[in-house]
Amino acid sequence: MIRNARTFSCLSLVVVLLVGLGYALAGEGNTERRYPLPQRGFFRMKVPTSWKDQLRQPSQPLPPTIAFRPGKGRPFDVLVTPIWRARADVPSSTKDALRQKVERTIESVKSQAVEKELTAVEFQGASGPGFYFSATDRGPKPGEYRLMTQGILKVSELIVTFTILTNDAQEQVVRDALAMLQSAVHVQQ
Repeated sequence: MIRNARTFSCLSLVVVLLVGLGYALAGEGNTERRYPLPQRGFFRMKVPTSWKDQLRQPSQPLPPTIAFRPGKGRPFDVLVTPIWRARADVPSSTKDALRQKVERTIESVKSQAVEKELTAVEFQGASGPGFYFSATDRGPKPGEYRLMTQGILKVSELIVTFTILTNDAQEQVVRDALAMLQSAVHVQQ
């Protein structure tokens, strides 16, 4: 009986530790980062912890581009640009308008892609819809990326354009970047 009680206690402890480790790992790997938007509050996303970021701010009042690269390992580039309306009287983009913009981009890159058919994929962000497509470059030059995922996402009143550039066997980078974009919120001050 004592032996069974010890075994049960040890098994219980192992289960508790594994569940706790599972929760820790699930929350590990992302950190919330904030990026200032000139006179428009800030843009916030949950970014993979190992990714390095750089805020590229062109002359005012143009929107910044946030560039992400790996802290270590194989190279990739993720570019995210939150764009605000030029004037308050300009209507906010609709879901159909977003889809049409992505479909026009698809048409413009089709001739350079390996794939014969490129399709707009719908996804949902924290505060709006988005669309993206993925294409393989037919003839990348040395030092260029072979794979591109590109799209647009509505984040409150912002339109966020993004480009994810990778090479073979980097599907996790694309998944992480899309999850990061889905977490995006615009906080106005």
